[in-house]
Amino acid sequence: MFFSLQLLQLSDQDLLAKGGHRNVYACPGQPELLIKVTRPRTRPNRSFSKRLIRRILPDSAFRNALKELECEMKAALKSGNDIAQLPLARSFGVVQTDVGPGVVVERIQSEDGELAHHLLWMSKQHLLNDEILADLNSFVQKLFQFQVVGRDIHEQNIVYGVRGQARMFLLIDGYGERNLIPLRSLSRRLNDRSLNKQMQMIAGRTGLHWDKTLRAFSIA
Repeated sequence: MFFSLQLLQLSDQDLLAKGGHRNVYACPGQPELLIKVTRPRTRPNRSFSKRLIRRILPDSAFRNALKELECEMKAALKSGNDIAQLPLARSFGVVQTDVGPGVVVERIQSEDGELAHHLLWMSKQHLLNDEILADLNSFVQKLFQFQVVGRDIHEQNIVYGVRGQARMFLLIDGYGERNLIPLRSLSRRLNDRSLNKQMQMIAGRTGLHWDKTLRAFSIA
């Protein structure tokens, strides 16, 4: 487990990845961990309503990270003895860094020790054989089972890596209820519909077929 009461120096590091709102760094001294840091807003928002919200609620800049942590916590509490099978990359708290507050997260790697490849890359490399598709469908079933609320699940934030001794797909971003009224968190039917829609879109971009009744991908 990682704990730090010191300010971590990340500004001299190269980025490992760059998401829509956050930068990803290696965690100093902990090769099995990463740190996600929300990028500061560099341009003014043209929307009056969004400017007003940011003025009244300055913490809204961290809303994605907060909702992601909440979603992961709920899924972990539901998992019981199956917590090692949780389909989300685990998080281990918040640290202060010289580039802003960061969330410490599990580093998902492939068998060669490099960062795990995402689903789109695997599709383009024609690696989606029956065995890997079975792992993908196991991952999808867990999303429905644990009622993960997908904010923006797509083929580039689903990665195939190793946890313990098991190979599995894991979601590293794009989850957590952001709506003011958390309808999908309150309604399994609405969340199932949303997950089905996102899986269908993933299928269209990876050349797979999605069966919403079986909740499974297959080769198109």
